[in-house]
Amino acid sequence: MLIGVTDSGIGGLTTLKEMLRVRGGGDYIYLADTASCPYGNKSAAQIADLARQNALALQREGAQTVVLACNTATACAIDLLRAEFAKITFIGTEPSINTAKIYGSRLLVLATPLTLAQPRFARLLQGVECTAPDCRRLAAEIEQSYPSLLAARKLLRKILAPYAHAPFDAAVLGCTHYCLLAKDVRKTLTLPVTDGNGGVARRVRKLCGACSSPARVRLVTTSFANYRAVRAAAKDILGENVLLY
Repeated sequence: MLIGVTDSGIGGLTTLKEMLRVRGGGDYIYLADTASCPYGNKSAAQIADLARQNALALQREGAQTVVLACNTATACAIDLLRAEFAKITFIGTEPSINTAKIYGSRLLVLATPLTLAQPRFARLLQGVECTAPDCRRLAAEIEQSYPSLLAARKLLRKILAPYAHAPFDAAVLGCTHYCLLAKDVRKTLTLPVTDGNGGVARRVRKLCGACSSPARVRLVTTSFANYRAVRAAAKDILGENVLLY
């Protein structure tokens, strides 16, 4: 079984890493839409169109299950994709509000403005107090500054500075790119930090089963100029035991 995974760039590799940890291995195609990165500064209609194009590309490659390893794409497009592509099983990524609730109801949610503005996100908020910093530039900074992440860490410190001593119970990472800074968020805020990757991985295992074969990942980028950078990030994030081709 070929499983497609797509994101605007390298953030979704954190999702794929968790999928491999939980599922064990298997064949994957990772589509990084680097030509359109970042997604968070686009309109919902633009994101829906991009998600449709990516789904078509993965369908042509033979993927029957597609993971939207992007909170913004999930919020803007997953319902439309499920209605159009009846033969593909779509698995989305959402801010882990329900997981964070075990720590309390006062949550700091880091997500793109577009994710925060969607009805899918609003439905997650029952019973919690949500504060959302302005993270509109963070995903792009992570993408551009990886692997050093120096510029991204500097921006993150600026974003979190007003909240460093606020009485939150947990922080929620509502963008897969932000997972690359999870340790920095935890250190700065001294709070539990949650993200949606674990839930995605468990869903993939439930629907697709565990796999004992080696992990093989085909990398595709929509901008050839970014291929080497994505490949280097994949090697770093996924580890040496994953075959990239």
